[in-house]
Amino acid sequence: MKLSFLFILFSTLAICQTWTAEELAKANTCANINYLTKIEKEVIQYVNLARMYPAKYAKIELVDANKTTTYYKSLIKTLNSMKPVLPLSIDKKAYESAKCFALEQGPTGEIGHDRKNCESYFFGECCSYGMASGRSVVRQLLIDEGVPSLGHREICLTAGYTAIGVSFQDHKVYGSCCVLDFV
Repeated sequence: MKLSFLFILFSTLAICQTWTAEELAKANTCANINYLTKIEKEVIQYVNLARMYPAKYAKIELVDANKTTTYYKSLIKTLNSMKPVLPLSIDKKAYESAKCFALEQGPTGEIGHDRKNCESYFFGECCSYGMASGRSVVRQLLIDEGVPSLGHREICLTAGYTAIGVSFQDHKVYGSCCVLDFV
């Protein structure tokens, strides 16, 4: 009886865990960048939270995700075993690269990474479609469901990237398109 009570108590505490004001502020490296939208800032903040506090990100942000998929389980394992990495700052050229590509894809409804008219200024790129918030964009990219290489997850969590450009735009087919260009 004591063991099941402790399990329930521990599970309840894990679910109630939240980000501190200090953690949110440290991860919000683009708070004062006036050319970013609220959603674009939120994308950067949540990528940074996953990078800076990986195990805590898993406990807070993945409690309601689909826990039965191998992608979800492998993300939990990755986050719980990785060492924290530094947050990303904004890079104006990477932002312009991401914005050009998101605006290029939106009206046509295309997906993927094949640019037609936009120069690329990045070393890693992630594209998300159909999400309504920065938080959901990051969760989608980290779980990386259906992407055997887990390329989006790897890019978001790799310590080698120090800056990011993010653009969130309308998309003809999926409603929204978010491009993240990492440098």
